[in-house]
Amino acid sequence: MNKFTVVAILVVLALFGGLIAWSSVSNNQNPTDYSQYDSTKLIAGDENNGGIADHVRGASDAKVVVVEYADLQCPGCASAMPNIHKLYEYYGDRVAFVYRNFPIQGHQNARAAAAAAESAGFQGYYWEMVETIYSNRAEWISESGSSRTQVFTDLFKDIAPDGDVDKFKSDMSNPNIEKKVNFDYGIGRDVDNVTATPAFYVNGKAVDVAEADTQDDLRKLIEDGIKEALKAEGLNTEAKVTTE
Repeated sequence: MNKFTVVAILVVLALFGGLIAWSSVSNNQNPTDYSQYDSTKLIAGDENNGGIADHVRGASDAKVVVVEYADLQCPGCASAMPNIHKLYEYYGDRVAFVYRNFPIQGHQNARAAAAAAESAGFQGYYWEMVETIYSNRAEWISESGSSRTQVFTDLFKDIAPDGDVDKFKSDMSNPNIEKKVNFDYGIGRDVDNVTATPAFYVNGKAVDVAEADTQDDLRKLIEDGIKEALKAEGLNTEAKVTTE
């Protein structure tokens, strides 16, 4: 290879590298405008969230909406889930309980766990997967690569014995899921100013998690917010959660 050929190759590589860098910059010039979304309401699927709408328990047309931003690797989020489930059982269709992904930086498996839950959601097992991921945190928080995937796959098999395992594993890398996780995170960060998990909002009003010393305290704060919102909407507020 002569000197001219070497120089030509270097020039081509430099131009190609510059094209990649320029393309990256260009794509970042048009980020998602999260301000166009009303975070206090249920968000439908669109091109920005990979076509994956908010995950909701309760009535989608409920006048009271409880939004939780959570990280599946977060121990506080895992501890809060049973009480959130109790609130859902007691308030039923009067309240829409929405769960949004907010993987904290530094939690190495939070995004993978979110992808596993979203993947299970494609087959109708979203809530079951969220709960089993939380309750089996010790099995996956230190894993990586294929070992981590196998743990999530085994958990999926447990909750969905008739589920399509191959589809589940394939969907975990579906680019639409990455869009969904990034979208939820962006809404939380840019619209609701979330900085830590779990974070709760009742009809857009933030629950002051810092006031809760225990999970029962947190449950009561959320329940008080629900009752206040129900009262404002002229709806029945009678529903008391008992601690087992």
